[in-house]
Amino acid sequence: MSDEQSTPRRLPAIKPVERRTFLRYSLIGSTAAGLGFFGLASLGFLWPRVGEGFGAELVVGNAEELLDEIRTERAPVHFPEGRLYVIEWDPSVPGAQDAYGADHEAILDDTTGLQAVFQRCVHLGCTVPWCQSSQWFECPCHGSRYNRWAEYTDGPASRGLDRFPSRIDDNGDLVVDTAVVLTGPSRTGNVLQQSPEGPACIDA
Repeated sequence: MSDEQSTPRRLPAIKPVERRTFLRYSLIGSTAAGLGFFGLASLGFLWPRVGEGFGAELVVGNAEELLDEIRTERAPVHFPEGRLYVIEWDPSVPGAQDAYGADHEAILDDTTGLQAVFQRCVHLGCTVPWCQSSQWFECPCHGSRYNRWAEYTDGPASRGLDRFPSRIDDNGDLVVDTAVVLTGPSRTGNVLQQSPEGPACIDA
């Protein structure tokens, strides 16, 4: 037997990992994993799956039926799944088409359209209920008020209620894209100029 065959091979010595090196690699690994999960979550937010609630494109209902309900009840239609109200607006009112026409394509005729309004107050995010007596939206948290078109009228809010793009599909249904939030009109962007039509629901 040759010396080569009889001499056992020695495995290379494994150097112990220094504590500083271990901590450095652990920090890099945990940071990379955290950024990866954050990136995936961000992608999920930017590209939500259609038809699965808020943050997606939603079919609210038949546009003609929604309009009939708004007029019969003298109130916007609340659609909790989309965190929105459906309101009626008139594109023929001076300034209305310029203010809202580009993003709200749910037009039924020359004087009738629908808009989807975010239910959240732009002041601190409270849900804003509808006041039947005043025919305004009135926030019970800090007193912000918005007219029938959800335009700013009073209180600490910085603007009118935010909105979502809307359209009417080939089936005659109102489709609202709740993945896109449109900034509400400015405080001075009060196209409707509607005064309260009765007592307020909150204290002034």
